[in-house]
Amino acid sequence: MPSGLQSNLKLLKQRSYRRGIGIFVFDACGYTLAMAGTIALPGPGQRIVSAVIAGLWTTGLLIVGHDACHHSLTPNRRLNRLLGTLAFLPALHTYSLWQYGHNHLHHLFTNRRGLDYVWEPLSLTEYQALSGPSKLWYRFFRTPVGHLFYYPLEIWWKRRFIPQPKYLGEIKTQYWIDFAIVTGWLVTLCMTALVLQSHVTVRSTGLPRWPETLVLTVFLPILVGQMVASTSEFIQHTHPDVHWYTEPALGDWTNRQAQTSVHCRFPGFLDRLSHWIMDHTAHHMQPSIPSYHLRKAQRSVETDRGDQVVTYHWSPRAVIEVLRVCKLYDDQAGCWTDYSGNPTSAARRPKQAAANTEVVRNAA
Repeated sequence: MPSGLQSNLKLLKQRSYRRGIGIFVFDACGYTLAMAGTIALPGPGQRIVSAVIAGLWTTGLLIVGHDACHHSLTPNRRLNRLLGTLAFLPALHTYSLWQYGHNHLHHLFTNRRGLDYVWEPLSLTEYQALSGPSKLWYRFFRTPVGHLFYYPLEIWWKRRFIPQPKYLGEIKTQYWIDFAIVTGWLVTLCMTALVLQSHVTVRSTGLPRWPETLVLTVFLPILVGQMVASTSEFIQHTHPDVHWYTEPALGDWTNRQAQTSVHCRFPGFLDRLSHWIMDHTAHHMQPSIPSYHLRKAQRSVETDRGDQVVTYHWSPRAVIEVLRVCKLYDDQAGCWTDYSGNPTSAARRPKQAAANTEVVRNAA
């Protein structure tokens, strides 16, 4: 990394108790008020809206937990562990499983085949080897509607909630301790919601409403939060100009991070509510920078590495276009393809260069 950029990013690693705790409290209060609305508001439409808002606050807390897991939220590591564990609870995420999959795999091996598993595309050969139902399943996840369900169905319950040897290998005791904490939260949430709803319902109508309560207070906020996480993780590392690699990064590791992380420009209010996490290039080049400094960090990165940084303004149309182009990935040509293997993006490198890389990798 050039010394000027390195110095700028180093200055932005300063953590603040006031800002870190403040962001956590702000999101926790917003989540609590929205959850209260799912029970206390009189109309079903109002309760549904409140549940959706609670889901959006769940996403905010997930980002807070993400920062805490990087120990960039506050200066104190024990406090980060506590706040991170608490922030992950509304989204039902197990802290140590997130730490393993996100910090130890995703950040170290961003867009590396076989290691960075979130939104990893198939090659044409891999796709053709799938059964008919599996092909439909894969195609569904790369549609405007389907990509919202990828994270809860393919990532969360397999790798971020329940410790499973199939995906983790060795199961550590800490995984089960953190999973027990999340499970305890879920049971407490359900029981509290049912007790409060029973009290409100008996006073107002005299009729039970417990199925609706579980849907609006537990299921819907969690689903909305994970749907937002699904599209967010997609646009952070998938784009026609962002590529996947079979070989490790050579030379400056930050060059690979700059080329595989997208800066998707959100509207101002969304940028604030998402804690500037879409300034994602800077985050990957220096994960220890707190989210509340990411905007400044991203400006420094784009000033220094403007030709390497992939950036675009978010809109539903822009996301749909990325979904249209990025179906399968051709490792040899270094480009995205459709389901027939026809290129849909420019090649990262000539085929001959790819072949030379293969020789170097095999020799190593």
